[in-house]
This record gives sequence, C-alpha cells and structure tokens, in this order.
Amino acid sequence: MNDWLRSRLVCPRDKQKLEFSDNQLICPEKHIYPVFDGIPVMLVDDVEVTHDYINRTLEKIAQAQAVEPANGDSQSISNKNEIDKFVQGEVPYTSGNLYFSVQHKLTRYPIPETRLPPGNGERLLDIGCNWGRWSIAAAQKGYQPIGIDPSLDAVLAARRVSKQLEVEANFVVGDARFLPFADDTFETVFSYGVFQHFSKENVRISLDEVVRVLKPNGKTLFQMPNKYGIRQYQQHRRRGFTEGEGFEVRYWTPTELMETFEKKFGETKMTTDCYFGLGIQAKDVDLLPPHYKMVIYSSEILRKISGVIKPLTKVADSVYLESKNQKKK
Repeated sequence: MNDWLRSRLVCPRDKQKLEFSDNQLICPEKHIYPVFDGIPVMLVDDVEVTHDYINRTLEKIAQAQAVEPANGDSQSISNKNEIDKFVQGEVPYTSGNLYFSVQHKLTRYPIPETRLPPGNGERLLDIGCNWGRWSIAAAQKGYQPIGIDPSLDAVLAARRVSKQLEVEANFVVGDARFLPFADDTFETVFSYGVFQHFSKENVRISLDEVVRVLKPNGKTLFQMPNKYGIRQYQQHRRRGFTEGEGFEVRYWTPTELMETFEKKFGETKMTTDCYFGLGIQAKDVDLLPPHYKMVIYSSEILRKISGVIKPLTKVADSVYLESKNQKKK
C-alpha cells in the first residue's frame, strides 16, 4: 500500500480519515479494517451481501487472524509465461460464457482493449476489478489504476498478475456501495461486467458513491446490458421477464440507462460495446475455438456499423455509458 493510496482511504461507513496501526486501519468511530499482506480490506460487514465473494473474504480474514495476524499471500507465479491458477479458473466468470471453452487452458492473459482515451497519469478507479484485467489495460494506456473488488482472492491475483506483466497498479478490497476513498479522488472511474449484476437500487447507490469520489468534470465509462439486445431479450424472456435476484443479470432499457446516468452525472453518451452476448472482446479472438470466432467477427462488424447508424446501438446486447461529472465544485 503506497503513501498516496493510504492518504486517500477513508472509512467506508462514515468517510472519516483513518489511522494505520498494527496492520489495521482505524477510524475515529473505532471502525477497524484489516490490512492483509499490504491489501486494505475495506468491507462493511453488517449490510446486505451482494455477492458471496464478500462472505468468503470475511471468512478468510477471520481464519488468517486466528492463525497469524500478518499472514500473507502464499501463492506466487514461478515464471513469466505461466498463467495464474486463479485466473485460469475464474476467466469465464469475469469474461463471459464464451470463455468456458478455455477455462484452465489459457495460453496468455485475456487483457482487453479499453475504450478509454489515452491517459496521461490520471488516477483511475476500476470498480469490480477481479483479477485486474481492466486495471492492467488502463495502466498500459497511461492511467494510474486503483482496482477495487470484494474478493480478497481476486485482488491478490490482480496484484500477482500486474507484477508479472510489469504493470503498476494498486488494489483494494471493498464494496461499490461503500467506496473507501475521500471525495474528489479520481479523474476517471471505469467498470465493466459489474453493475449489470446489481439490483437497480444498488446501482443507483453505487453511482452516488462514484459521484462523490470523482472529481468535478471527471469522466466515467460503464458497461451495462441492454434489455432490447438481440441475445439479452432472449435471455430475459427465458427467465420469464423477471427482475432477477442474487447475481443474475438485471436488464435495463436504453431509456432507463440514459435517464439514470444523466440524473447522476449530467450529459451522457451511449455507444455499442458488443452484440450476441455480454463480454465479447475482439482482442481475444485467437484464444477461442472456431465456432466462437464468427460470433466475435459478427459483433465487431455490427459495432463498427453502429458508429455510423446510431439506432443500431439500441439493439446491442452490451452498451457503454460515457459521462462527465457535472457536479458543482
């Protein structure tokens, strides 16, 4: 944990400054957050749990403290070409169903091509970073990323992989609804494949937190599912058009998305991410079997056409919402 990160961390409950002592961060109200092998674990443990990752992290911390308070990450990557075991198993849950075909078979890390403009050292928050693929992509494009995720195992993997790839990034364990950062900390906030799993109420709560930690005129880029997407409409119908529960995908109409993001941030632009599913990345076409390559190529063709024929975005399965934080200074 570097000095800049430590200076910007606050209590996720009451947003007060924290004191670091004996591998713990402590706020004036005596809320205590452990630091596990240099990783701040900033979870709020008395609220609705949005993912079992939170329970697993809290259990791991409790077990580690019972055995050895300073217990660290015992895993390591032995050589430069090895793919981290956590990533091998986790890849379909972070990258999408197509990647079940390469689970435990990856020959390289599927680092995506970010749609962010080139950076110049801006501080970027990656919400729901998991093993760090988007944080790494942002760092390679010139940003200084801070990844946050409720899974300690995922964050430890993100740190291992970023070190292996010689990318500078920092990571925190935390919850998007209770961001543990001071006001006006970041120039950019990004999230992919995360808010689509939140209830709509929790999305709005999380966006309020993003407004708080984002600097005035700071930029956001968020991926969200489109209810009227070719594949998503079929999936929603198969589920009986129910709202969804637990970690199921929640389906938003383009109008809902635009109204929500414009209300939170101000002027917002919606663009196409992909068609025929969620999480489809053109950069990974070499990793996937032949019958999926056509899906990727077709999605890319439609995405490029949608840049000219704008209404096509309204039937994209996955869209980006790009905003500028227009809150008053």
